[in-house]
Amino acid sequence: MYAVYILICADNSYYTGLSNDLDKRVWQHETGYFPECYTFNKRPIKLAWNTIVETAEEAAKLEKQIKGWSRKKKEALIKGDIDELKKLSNKKKTKIEEKKNIISVSSPSSSSPSSSSPSSSSPSSSYPSSSSGVDFLLIGQGICGTWLSFFLEKAGYSFIIIDEASENSASKIAAGIINPVTGRRIVKTWMIDELLPIVRQLYSELGSAIGVSAIEQKNIIDFFPSPQMKLAFTDRLSKDSSYLSEPADENSFRSFFTYDFGYGEIQPCYLINLPAILPSYRNRLFGNKTLIAEHFDFSQLSVSVDSVRYKNIIADKIIFCDGIAASQNPYFKNLPFAPNKGEALWIEAPALPDTHIFKKGMNVVPWSKNIFWVGSSYEWEFENNQPTDSFRERTNRLLKFWLKVPFKIIDHKASVRPATIERRPFIGFHPAHPSVGIFNGMGTKGCSLAPYFAKQWVQQLIEKAPVHAEADISRFARVLARP
Repeated sequence: MYAVYILICADNSYYTGLSNDLDKRVWQHETGYFPECYTFNKRPIKLAWNTIVETAEEAAKLEKQIKGWSRKKKEALIKGDIDELKKLSNKKKTKIEEKKNIISVSSPSSSSPSSSSPSSSSPSSSYPSSSSGVDFLLIGQGICGTWLSFFLEKAGYSFIIIDEASENSASKIAAGIINPVTGRRIVKTWMIDELLPIVRQLYSELGSAIGVSAIEQKNIIDFFPSPQMKLAFTDRLSKDSSYLSEPADENSFRSFFTYDFGYGEIQPCYLINLPAILPSYRNRLFGNKTLIAEHFDFSQLSVSVDSVRYKNIIADKIIFCDGIAASQNPYFKNLPFAPNKGEALWIEAPALPDTHIFKKGMNVVPWSKNIFWVGSSYEWEFENNQPTDSFRERTNRLLKFWLKVPFKIIDHKASVRPATIERRPFIGFHPAHPSVGIFNGMGTKGCSLAPYFAKQWVQQLIEKAPVHAEADISRFARVLARP
């Protein structure tokens, strides 16, 4: 005899398994007997449901079936709600039959938008051969899509991501710095006291899941460009020493950099390993058959009150995590985006130390062995998202004046950030179209805000807890109601 069982974990996610000795297996989960098991870091656990079958083959088949179910369907099974189970089992069929009642994407505006480029599939892309039902369809696999899908998976939700892998997306070009202070007045960034204790733990967890080193502490050496900036730093330090310190020896970096007014240190700062995280997580998605690598074509999207359909995919909700593209989204184009362009150089400089991030007008950030990221610009008026000769020349001159060691420019890229006028994220479902959501607008703080708010939003989906009021798009309900 074999038992198939469902556990509810400390983070409210579900774990499905099988065993020929249920009591012993539950005890093993409770005590952390298997360190590699999903439940090891999610204790305490509780047995939520179980059933007995005759053979190992039956148990393996049932376990696989339940693992493929949505969270809603698992909850119906746990509650013994047979009517709801039948309803959810027939949901896919019902949605297809009701196709005639599905509302076109043109509903938020008078004309239906067209895609900016033809839809094309990657060789690694594959669509389900028949209509496939999932809880969520996510658009975009930058830092926002990565984190949101990570927490959805942990909570037991099913999803598919559509992402065309643009090489100049903001997430791919970003340095990945988490800096707790900002501006000439050196003020704390929004929510940083709450964010910092959490993000290191979350990135370590993500890194373990995909087999990369995801986060490293790299404090910022802030060279003062003028006596006034030095005074501002020391004044802030005297009033509030959090995240700031003075060096014991201001001459420590004179072999590498030219500076006249000393420097201060900002700590702790973290460097997120985006060059490893994004492709490694993408490979994981491909392996799980939850990623389709292609351009999202709005003309293929149909939306109803309780579901969406895209080509052969039916989902309860669609969430746009696609960066600056959301500013042209027919559902969210009225949100107060404030796009700004950033450019960066990559230099080879073997003699530069990689122990810190160095700042003097621009940041010089360790990227890989002997390679450093240099940037970034913040341009509110720009013609396109392409690199410019003026930035390259200007930054080259700055580096020649600042660096005392040889360097060579090896790359130059640009992208447009999905910043917002309020400098606050856009998170939530459209007030008039509850099956359409957005997780976007992180601006320059995506590395710290995305994991925090992805976790919070998924918790809201489970427990109906509110999203932070300054991030919830319900504050723009009137704006979003306009055509």
